[in-house]
Amino acid sequence: MKAQHHLSFFILIFCGAILLFFSSELLLPETLKRLVFRSPQIDTIGHFIGFFVLTWLVSSVLKFSLLSTLFTLSFYAALSELGQYYLGFRNAEFSDFFADIIGISLFVFLKYTYLKYKSLILSRMEKQPTKVKLNQ
Repeated sequence: MKAQHHLSFFILIFCGAILLFFSSELLLPETLKRLVFRSPQIDTIGHFIGFFVLTWLVSSVLKFSLLSTLFTLSFYAALSELGQYYLGFRNAEFSDFFADIIGISLFVFLKYTYLKYKSLILSRMEKQPTKVKLNQ
C-alpha cells in the first residue's frame, strides 16, 4: 500500500514538474530567462528530474531529515558542477546547478507540505468525538 502511494506521488509530481518546467520559461522576467534558460537543453531537464528523484530516494530510503537532505544534496550539486568545470570533456553550467537546486527544493517543499497536511488531518480526526453505537 505504501509503495502504491509512493508511485502515485512520484507520477503526479513528475507530470506537474515537467509542465511547470516547460511553462515557467514564459512566466519568468526577461533577465532571469536569459540567465537560466539560455537554451533549455535536455541535459538541464535531466538535472532537474534526476535531482528530484535523488532527493526522493535519499528522503525515503536513507530516512534523512528534509533539512539535512536539502543541504547535503545542494552541496553535492555544487561539487558536481565544480568537478565538471575541471574536466576537459565536460563543462559546468549555472543553469544545470540551478535545475539541481530547483529539483531538490521542489521535492522538499512538496514533502513538507504533505507532512503538514497529514498531521493536520490526523489532529482533526483525534479531536472529533467517536460515536459508539450501543445495542439496546
